[in-house]
Amino acid sequence: MRTILISCITGILLACCASVSAQLLPDNKNLNAQSVARWMQTNRDIAPIVQVVSSMNTSDAELKAFEALPAAEQDQRIDALLKTNNLLESANQVVQKHGWKSVGEYMRLSTKLGNAIAAYFLFADLGKVTQEQEQQLKEKADPAVLAVSKSDIEFIKKNEKALQQYIQAYGAGR
Repeated sequence: MRTILISCITGILLACCASVSAQLLPDNKNLNAQSVARWMQTNRDIAPIVQVVSSMNTSDAELKAFEALPAAEQDQRIDALLKTNNLLESANQVVQKHGWKSVGEYMRLSTKLGNAIAAYFLFADLGKVTQEQEQQLKEKADPAVLAVSKSDIEFIKKNEKALQQYIQAYGAGR
């Protein structure tokens, strides 16, 4: 009886700790100063892992199909690929070190940030062209870029200098 009671209490404590731990993880779904700073800090460490993951979808159709999957299924597929390439353990160390739930979560924020940057520049250009040119630009633009929220575009506008400095420093190897 005592062993069962101890096992139950241990199980409850573990469940509570896991729940609290998950709740304490930072917001990595939205563009904000903390998530983008975390993204910047993670880039160098995760680059070799992202390179492998990026190779798993070889066509635009495959990529769109993958991106349409629920986040949990994306993460499962990424983990399976990383396991096959003996990178799962090192990937988990990197994401834990930087406060991500998964490699997929990091990549989803990367995509969101990239789309927001593209939308920021696209919409800035639209104010400088004729209506006909504007229509042509919108027709050629990626629907994901056109769907970026105004709040994300505004975030990019407010943080353009910092993002620009980071991109330049990253490109220079600093």
